[in-house]
Amino acid sequence: MIRTLVCASSAPVRADLAAIVRGDSRLEYVGEASPLELDRSVAAFAPDVVLEQRDGGGEATAAPTVALVDDPRAAWAAEAYGADDRGARAILARDAAPETIVAAVVAVGAGLVAMQPRALAPAARADGERLTAREIEVLGELARGVPNKTIAGRLAISEHTVKFHIASIFAKLGAASRTEAVTKGVRRGLIML
Repeated sequence: MIRTLVCASSAPVRADLAAIVRGDSRLEYVGEASPLELDRSVAAFAPDVVLEQRDGGGEATAAPTVALVDDPRAAWAAEAYGADDRGARAILARDAAPETIVAAVVAVGAGLVAMQPRALAPAARADGERLTAREIEVLGELARGVPNKTIAGRLAISEHTVKFHIASIFAKLGAASRTEAVTKGVRRGLIML
């Protein structure tokens, strides 16, 4: 069973989240906390996953977290993923269905990252620029380590167009290399590895 701690600033919300956790045999409810008590509660209860409704930007906790937020595509959400097991491993809309929440907790408990499909829409930069659908396709090919010529063949476009898309991806993501572009694309939820 996945030991789950619930966290929210409101007691009724904590009760609702606890009911979701208690309603699934794969999850074990270990306790609850307010955001101010979260670090102490994580240390005390040693949960596998924290299920947290966030009112704004989140701090990384010492346990993998499923974060319920107003806008899963918000800039802070895209940066919430930590490089290790800390921080948000799943970001869901606050109004996610209970079965979606449970699925995310189970996925995070298994060491995976989870997001709702609507959170996978192109992430905006601070200036509002978004990657186009074609740029996301090219970014996906970059993640696979595919050279420009092969990308051109797979997408039925010219190598020159591939280079144009890569330059645009670098500019929009603020990346200086293919590796950095892929890393930022994964962190923003644009592509999955």
